[in-house]
Amino acid sequence: MDLGAESDFTQFPALIETDKESYFLVQGKDGYMLLSTVCPHHGGEVVDWGTCFMCPDHGWRFEYKEGVCVNGPNARMWSTNVTIENGRLIAQEPLP
Repeated sequence: MDLGAESDFTQFPALIETDKESYFLVQGKDGYMLLSTVCPHHGGEVVDWGTCFMCPDHGWRFEYKEGVCVNGPNARMWSTNVTIENGRLIAQEPLP
């Protein structure tokens, strides 16, 4: 999935919306990642809470860099790597 020109993204996390889904583009320790806004717990919608991502349904919070849960079980947001091809950000595989 072509996310757009790398130069278009100046602040992270960046909300990416498609026809059916939404994601957060983040800069992780190993480069760009695309994180699903679907909570891995019960499928609620994860939102940008200002200092972290949070699922309001049950209060799970996820850190910005890789979507790791910081206040619950060993969980993380669904993610896929993003590469740079000819100056464009390309998500490698679809997310659930």
